[in-house]
Amino acid sequence: EEILEARGNVHLKRGNEYLKADFARYYMSTKWVFLQGNVIVRTGRDELKAEEAEFDLRSRVGWLKKGQIFMAGPHAYISGERINKHWGDVYTFQQAKLSTCDGEVPAWSLVADEAVVEIDGYARLTRSSFQVKDTPIAYTPFFLFPTKTSRQTGLLRPEFGRSTSKGVYYNQPFFWAINESSDLTVNEYFMERRGLMQGLEYRARPNSDTSFWLRGDWLYDKKLDDDDSRGDYSGDGLVRNNHQRFWLRGMLDTKLPDLDWRFKADLDFASDQYFLSEFKSSFSGFNRTREDLFTLFSRDLQERDRNRVSGFLLTREWARGAVAFSSVYEQDTRLGHGNRSSSDDETVQRLPQFDAFLYKGRLFEDFPLEFEASAQAVYMYRRSGTRGARYEIHPRLTLPLNSRYGSIIATAGLRYNIYDSSSISNTNSLKDDGPRQSGKSRTLPDFSIAGFTEFARVYGMDPAPLALTESNVGESRWMALRHSVQPRLEFRHIPNEYQEDNPRYTYDDRIEARTELVYSITNVLTAKTEEVVLEKDENGDMRPTLRTSYRDVARLRLEQSYDFREATRDTERDRHERRPFGDVFADLTIYPSERLSITTRNDWSPYVNALTRHQSGVNINFPEYGSVYIGYDLRRSLDEYKRTREEGVQYLRFGFTTAPVGPFTLSTYFSHDFKDAGNKETDISLAFNHQCFKIVGRVSVDPQEENYQLLIVLTGLGD
Repeated sequence: EEILEARGNVHLKRGNEYLKADFARYYMSTKWVFLQGNVIVRTGRDELKAEEAEFDLRSRVGWLKKGQIFMAGPHAYISGERINKHWGDVYTFQQAKLSTCDGEVPAWSLVADEAVVEIDGYARLTRSSFQVKDTPIAYTPFFLFPTKTSRQTGLLRPEFGRSTSKGVYYNQPFFWAINESSDLTVNEYFMERRGLMQGLEYRARPNSDTSFWLRGDWLYDKKLDDDDSRGDYSGDGLVRNNHQRFWLRGMLDTKLPDLDWRFKADLDFASDQYFLSEFKSSFSGFNRTREDLFTLFSRDLQERDRNRVSGFLLTREWARGAVAFSSVYEQDTRLGHGNRSSSDDETVQRLPQFDAFLYKGRLFEDFPLEFEASAQAVYMYRRSGTRGARYEIHPRLTLPLNSRYGSIIATAGLRYNIYDSSSISNTNSLKDDGPRQSGKSRTLPDFSIAGFTEFARVYGMDPAPLALTESNVGESRWMALRHSVQPRLEFRHIPNEYQEDNPRYTYDDRIEARTELVYSITNVLTAKTEEVVLEKDENGDMRPTLRTSYRDVARLRLEQSYDFREATRDTERDRHERRPFGDVFADLTIYPSERLSITTRNDWSPYVNALTRHQSGVNINFPEYGSVYIGYDLRRSLDEYKRTREEGVQYLRFGFTTAPVGPFTLSTYFSHDFKDAGNKETDISLAFNHQCFKIVGRVSVDPQEENYQLLIVLTGLGD
């Protein structure tokens, strides 16, 4: 009536929790249990093992002799000669040993005289040493180890290595989890040859409609770039004589209290033209920032060698229209710091801008005439050159006619601009000579008409049927193939209007006359497939079934244009012969399977009988072997009446990542510029993967520097 004893494979269960042992003595009145021999205790996701143990099943306190705790969350083992379990999920250890490695002799471990462990909290180790196998190599009087998977304050994994530009470097970030919706990261980036860079990053997501990210990095750079013939950036004709260097960037997305209004803001401002290129690959560099911002906001930054763009956008939408208030500031990072003065800046700043849109919709219920319009008012400011306001309204009418044989769409529009220049330059901007920009207005009609149709045929297949068995899950077959041919013909016309007297803020202020015919034909192959998948039946059981899907496996578009104005041109005939036919454009995409894709885009000139542009890429992805990417770009130099390209481009990109070969993984990236032998990049990473650690060696070489890194990652410690 007071004591219950059991021997041999003893089980005590309560819900999903249990105790196991060779021998158990249970005190009925006090709810106390004594366990002996191969003790196993399961609580939640964590498992305890010991030779002996005692527990109060009411308060869940007790002790273990020669015990071990396995925490599934961080995949960590903690053992000790004696373990005391306190109220809640808190344990104290004597002669403790902690590791995330499986096995009797772990690859690495932390050994301490005493340890206090809180499940889903921290392990606090006193008088501890770090061991490789069973050999101690480092000692610390106190060590804090995370035993939880949620966000937490602490040091993040550092970066260290050596490069020809920075020398020996070490970058240590510290992460502060302020609360559930915001955090702050501070990093100190020591570079032997450059100095100490400080970085600060703040993130916040107070609700589902608001995201905020802001980061700044500052450096007093020991190095100056005062010789434009140096190897780093030879040939650009620019210098850098500023020691103080920085980069500020950030993004914000939110909804105003009236939920129909959305607000977005971008900040991107750098001290000089080289900052983003020199510090592109670090924890706080351009590449990491770009990936983070695209993940959080689905917006991209300008390429690192372009002007930096900051601004805000306030929008509201209705069923048939929208309005937008915005302001954009574009920074030319090549100005100042020893180069051309900022007072000569001709970059246009839109401060501010208002846009209104009326979406396309029918004017009459029973007649397919559609109307749309846009309007804009913007003040164009720049330090040097013409500045002032530009107003525009652009209504458009569209008449779509559809039949069983095809469709015809006719569109006519009228673009009307008013210019109000507060400061007039003697020449056009954008580096063109011309008359004074004193024009007051511009009226420019446009017209287009397009016709297209489609022919298709379905080719049925008779594949062997798929057996609905679990062993066939993932197997698929092609059931049919549809081939469609889509010819299209479009005529576009914009009359020749004299615009040289008007201000030239952007390229939109000079719209060239156009009278051209564009003809194309598109071929599409679409496959109908069946695949064996597991789905729940009416009883909730998972059973094999067939799933039908459709996928485009190949697409080929051929296109060319004929320019009627070019065919009758009389100017500059001595320099440029007439070439009314445009390049033949061929765009081919092939997706024979989810593991392989091939794309190629080509422009072929009928006058030089050669490619003027080519871009191709092949992606191969086999999980059991790895992935490979090959890309090739070609641009030929051109000297025609309508287009000029002074320098050609011939660029090769290649990269692959192997699937694990034993414990090793190899990744490499290579690019080569055939026009500039010095413009090449190589990146090779070799990783040794273990169950509880990873060692990565990396070598990267580009025109700016050579970089060598060795990274050791211990599972559970900053990984």
